[in-house]
Amino acid sequence: MIDINTATLRDLNLSSETSFVIDELAAIKTLLPEVSDDLERHAALFDRLPPLLDLRDRAFVHAEQYARFLALAEADPSALEERVDTGNALAILAHAGEIAMLLVPAISPEDRVAHAMLSRERNEQYRGGGGVHATELMMRALQRPGTTDTMGLTRDGRVPPEHQGTATRFRGKVYGHALESDGTAPGGYRLQDALALEAWFRQPPDLVALLDEARAHLGSVDAWSESDEVGPYWYGATRGALVLAYAKLCRVGLWPARSADDLVAKIETERLISGRNCDPDHMRALVEIGLGVGRRIARQGLPFITTLSGVEL
Repeated sequence: MIDINTATLRDLNLSSETSFVIDELAAIKTLLPEVSDDLERHAALFDRLPPLLDLRDRAFVHAEQYARFLALAEADPSALEERVDTGNALAILAHAGEIAMLLVPAISPEDRVAHAMLSRERNEQYRGGGGVHATELMMRALQRPGTTDTMGLTRDGRVPPEHQGTATRFRGKVYGHALESDGTAPGGYRLQDALALEAWFRQPPDLVALLDEARAHLGSVDAWSESDEVGPYWYGATRGALVLAYAKLCRVGLWPARSADDLVAKIETERLISGRNCDPDHMRALVEIGLGVGRRIARQGLPFITTLSGVEL
């Protein structure tokens, strides 16, 4: 909910509570169970991935809050420097949410309707010239293997009557319980949570470690795919590990570089996905989208960097 009485960023009624903040892509790792068998473990992860509508609830709120942040900053630009990391945090949360919606498989009928509605929404947005990313990149990200833009909708592109509740929630008219965080899972964060958001943004993940972990997951996928014996967990495990790997690669992209090591990790991430033609193209497109977001944030200047040995990256 937007506080219509707030005129500028200086007028925010900030919460003093220390809120737990985690983005959707980072949260995927927390779904891995404590199971010794790697195949069974990653298969269980695949079964635990969140519903797309939960992801949509939080992404919608974060996009709304980011738009509100920009409006308040425009009303009083002098307050922007103090609160800029609130906007940076909300930008990452909103993008991570939308990337997760396109990364997590649509399993249930509600998932398929939500994905179809997102695809239609983005197609209309980009056709109207309102796209944030390159149009070709977004179109690639929307195309999951074996799906069409209208899967889950009727032949004329309408939401089936039995899924009007899904459509209402997708449009942000009502929310489920997905905005409430229990301190271990993602929640819906607002401008009033600026202090917690800023603290979270100023403690970035280790991008080099994320890249190394993603490589390890992809190595497991490759090894499992080459095996002559396909066990009961093979399908879920390979898909679960692939989602986890690309979630980490997208995080490498989204977070702005603060060191030469960060920039190298981003370069290596680009090289890695360019050579993995066997992976779903929509996943590779999502990493490219994340890299673009991280670059835009980094252009704000210090403490971020965009050049390595004098070369703009």
